[in-house]
Amino acid sequence: MVQGSPGSAETSPSRPVAAVSRRNLLRTSLLGAAALAAPGLLSACDADTSTGGGTTAGGKARVRLWHWYSQQRDQWGPLIQEFQAAHPNIVVENRLFGDPDSYLPALQGAVAANDPPEIFAPHVLAIEYGKAGVSADLHAELGPDFLKDFFQSANDEYTDNGKQYALGWMAQTFGIFYDPDIFARAKADVPETWDDLLAVAAKMKDAGVLPCVLSNNPGSNGLDFFLPLVTQASDDPRLVLDIDQQRNGAKWDHPKVIEALTKLDELIKGGAFAPNSNGITTPQGETMLYTGKAAMLFMGSWVPQDFIQNAPKEFVQRYKVMQTPAWVDGKRHWCANQAGAGFAVSQNSKNKDAALEFVKFMYEPSRYSKIMNDSASMPSTQSAGSQVTDPILKEMTSWLLNGDGAPHILFGKGSSASAANAVAALIGGQATPDQTAAKIQADVVRARGGN
Repeated sequence: MVQGSPGSAETSPSRPVAAVSRRNLLRTSLLGAAALAAPGLLSACDADTSTGGGTTAGGKARVRLWHWYSQQRDQWGPLIQEFQAAHPNIVVENRLFGDPDSYLPALQGAVAANDPPEIFAPHVLAIEYGKAGVSADLHAELGPDFLKDFFQSANDEYTDNGKQYALGWMAQTFGIFYDPDIFARAKADVPETWDDLLAVAAKMKDAGVLPCVLSNNPGSNGLDFFLPLVTQASDDPRLVLDIDQQRNGAKWDHPKVIEALTKLDELIKGGAFAPNSNGITTPQGETMLYTGKAAMLFMGSWVPQDFIQNAPKEFVQRYKVMQTPAWVDGKRHWCANQAGAGFAVSQNSKNKDAALEFVKFMYEPSRYSKIMNDSASMPSTQSAGSQVTDPILKEMTSWLLNGDGAPHILFGKGSSASAANAVAALIGGQATPDQTAAKIQADVVRARGGN
């Protein structure tokens, strides 16, 4: 059951809080966001009056906080209590949903009724909601001094045309988790480049162990692997952002996209991955690593939480993580990073100022850092990133502090579903790199109402 926040009038959803996995941070359905977007956005575009939570019976400003971020379930109550003690004229009502599948319809209904909560998780609709006037421009509301502490990759994902429509709450980055004991038995070194990874995979097969697990069921991890390859091929993290939004002439059939797809195809055909990537789920992939069936697992920064809960204690004490290999020796190790969880603020709420006060309060550096550490979560700010205590998360966060984060979450209309489906076909051997790039672009154009 959802736990209420002390001092708040929390609305409990009917569904219990699910165990939070990597995709519960952002998306469980590649088609869900696109299917839900239209009605609310149309209503929002027609709206031009202030709305919002109003006041309580006692005359206090009501700030509704909607999300599904149960990683901080133990932290939300004390945080809200502390804020309300310092701001006696504001009440924060925390509504914690079980997962995105229960959350998105409720949010969409509120947007359609022109009454979104004051603070909400925008899912993959952050930029679309911003353009429609639902979400406030936080660059204008909070200023560049407030935003400069956030990882650039987290700011970029929510920004369009100089306006930023959400803030990163929990970052996520990807690496390759591995068992050093298996590496030692196979006499293999940590790979520096993708060619090195192919050589390591061959040694693992000779040792009777599966190489790297790439779980692509549902078809989202394939994008997490593929999209940073575009940045590796181009050395330009903005290229994926431009392609996603179809701006500055960037399209999915860009030569660097085809180079990245070709690299992925080479890795698949060269045996870098365990067989049947499209059929492997995240829990199955994790189990394959900690039971010794596989030597490596490509996955994100929520894995330490999963291993603590599910893996043998001896494995938890010995496993390590490596940065994703570089395109070639000496190049930057661009790795997938953005905020898998974020918060937007309602543009038209009468209580927008009160909502912004709570936003500033919860992101106060020492307070935010403690929340992230206490919940074993990866922060979205540099100052909190430098204070991470978990050794694996600390290693992964160091890559972001070095500026190695690359986009891997798609917000453009039609992008996520189109790219995920096409990349899954490539992984399954049903399409060539050129066909894959052309298919993504054609499907995105169709989703945007083109021919």
